[in-house]
Amino acid sequence: PDGATLDYYLARPAAEVAIEIVDRGGQVVRRFSSRDEPERIDASVLPYPTYWFRPEQRIATSSGHHRFVWDLRYPPPRGARRQYSIAAVYRNTPSGPHGPFVPPGRYAGRLTVDGERFERPLDVRLDPRVTFGEADVRLQTDLSMRCYLGYLRAQEIREALDAALESGSGDAARQEARRALRGEGAPAEPDLLYGSITAVPDDRETVVGLQEKFLFLLSLLQAADARPTTQARDAVPALERTLAALEGRWSKLR
Repeated sequence: PDGATLDYYLARPAAEVAIEIVDRGGQVVRRFSSRDEPERIDASVLPYPTYWFRPEQRIATSSGHHRFVWDLRYPPPRGARRQYSIAAVYRNTPSGPHGPFVPPGRYAGRLTVDGERFERPLDVRLDPRVTFGEADVRLQTDLSMRCYLGYLRAQEIREALDAALESGSGDAARQEARRALRGEGAPAEPDLLYGSITAVPDDRETVVGLQEKFLFLLSLLQAADARPTTQARDAVPALERTLAALEGRWSKLR
């Protein structure tokens, strides 16, 4: 399994079971619950057959032994269009885009069964075959998290824009400006970016377009066990400046 294997045993059926991954600071990195809604994918609009898909994991509540695999990542980016990579594995291809990997370190696996909590230590380590310096890992993690958090901040703006557009508040010109700022559809994880990170001026960039650039750069940073390139390091603050400009444009259209 491509992740941390978590086993638990229930002596009797439970109403709710939750698994949380907690870092050294006590922050919850990831949470899974038996009450989570299943991922909804419309197979009728996909250009490939569903036999590639990885079956969805569910947190079991029945008595007996159960197994759950955490993929060592933060939660998937909220609001992104779910896709499947061309690097597919028969009946075992997860949907993307993905959240960034957590950095190596000590975590805890926390099991909560109907309010009763159990916790065990969990160590995340680098592949021993990887020659990847600690400073480079920290840099990769920092840049990846800046992209991830930048995407999430843009998602908050998109949700606020959607609410404003649905409410119909403001005149027609304001509504049209909101639609132009939002952009079309939902962001996806592009395999390629046609044009540079800064190809679109800040006054014409859309929220969806910026989200796709954050996802592209996040994927790029996470794809190599190597120190991020100069170009990648420069691209992160460039996208953050664009995000600040979009926040300014949105503040005038509230």
